[in-house]
Amino acid sequence: MAAKKMKALAVASLLLLLSSAAAAQVCGPRDDIIKRLWERWGEKQAAMGLANDNRLVEVFVSEEGSWTVIISDSNGRSCAASAGRNWTTDGFPEPGKGT
Repeated sequence: MAAKKMKALAVASLLLLLSSAAAAQVCGPRDDIIKRLWERWGEKQAAMGLANDNRLVEVFVSEEGSWTVIISDSNGRSCAASAGRNWTTDGFPEPGKGT
């Protein structure tokens, strides 16, 4: 139970940091950001794609449902774009069979 409370506090802290991104954006070398996501929140890569401006967009998700989106440039610099909780990939209807 204490571990879940600590995790919730850590996620809330990250969200607070991200919500004030204009003041101090969470950025750094991609390898460091990925290492921090794994060590602090147990998040591993779940999806990735290239944005129209050729930046790499990645989603990292933990088994507990926390998630972080990072965007990386061609120089290896990454910034957290958003983070949250309750990530799921289950229970979505098939296309054309409801919303």
